[in-house]
Amino acid sequence: MLSFPKMHRLSLLLQAIYVCIFLLAHPNKGVRLRPIIQEYINSIQQDEVYGLTKRKLPSLESNSFEAIISGQRNNSPGVYYYAAHNSLENPDDSYYGLHATTDVYGHELQRGQLSRTGIWVSHSGDGEKSSYNSISVGWHIYPEKYGDSHPHFFTYWTRDGYEKTGCYNMECPGFVAAAGAAVTPGARIHPVSNDKDGHLENVTLRVFKDDKTGDWWVYYDFNSVPTAVGYYPMSLFTYLAKKANQFSFGAFVYAERVVPTPPMGSGVLPGDGKGRAAYLTDLRLIEKDGRSNPITTDLPINVYNDKCYFITPIVQAECFYGGPGGCV
Repeated sequence: MLSFPKMHRLSLLLQAIYVCIFLLAHPNKGVRLRPIIQEYINSIQQDEVYGLTKRKLPSLESNSFEAIISGQRNNSPGVYYYAAHNSLENPDDSYYGLHATTDVYGHELQRGQLSRTGIWVSHSGDGEKSSYNSISVGWHIYPEKYGDSHPHFFTYWTRDGYEKTGCYNMECPGFVAAAGAAVTPGARIHPVSNDKDGHLENVTLRVFKDDKTGDWWVYYDFNSVPTAVGYYPMSLFTYLAKKANQFSFGAFVYAERVVPTPPMGSGVLPGDGKGRAAYLTDLRLIEKDGRSNPITTDLPINVYNDKCYFITPIVQAECFYGGPGGCV
């Protein structure tokens, strides 16, 4: 049996090989090779790295990654594309929070389009879709909801697989705003990043379970240290009342079939690094006692169509993602 350090180095080597294959298949869509290969070399001298038990998030496929269900699009046939990292399916896993920083971009979307970046903590329940519990936070551009094409900070929850419970922001009972919070869910994010000159505007997202109350707190900030926005009471959930057993981070886009798919992230495929491709950085898992650990080993990639949108392997708690849209 391979020891963990050897398994980690093998994983990094496989990442480098995977990216080389992707680059050969997509000669015009560069992917950063140096950091992946360099981390493989560096790992030879490292004996301890933080690892994750890998699981697959059922909602990415069986629940259509929330794009149609939570987007209230059940009566409007459309298409969705996603690019995400997700944990492997293991009901016995225990997670108590997730943290990430991501840059925010503006795009001109129209009604019938949705572009969303976020983090998810969830519980698969008893295996039935109706028992699935989830909390997600992030930023999205959703003209049909807000009446504009600006990015907005959002929260979303469900305890029955998006069937009857749950909503965005504070559109239904559930999310409790923190006293004196600087922002509320649904707030517009401004200014936005400029991929032309490399100027970046970031939001930091954190969702974690309070060990004393059992409530799930949401922290957020713009270009600064995140502060409390509010919480989802433990009583709101069934399985998430105790813990999460899966998590995910990434993005998805949705479009009705009469309109083109919108841009994801900055609107370019990953490969050019910060200032061009959108990124998720300072990726951390939060422990039950509130401490956090960086996600430095790679997780499974879930991409619907890598010719349109893609997400890179995780290197030093960071990955790049996105795509230009117009996918058919």
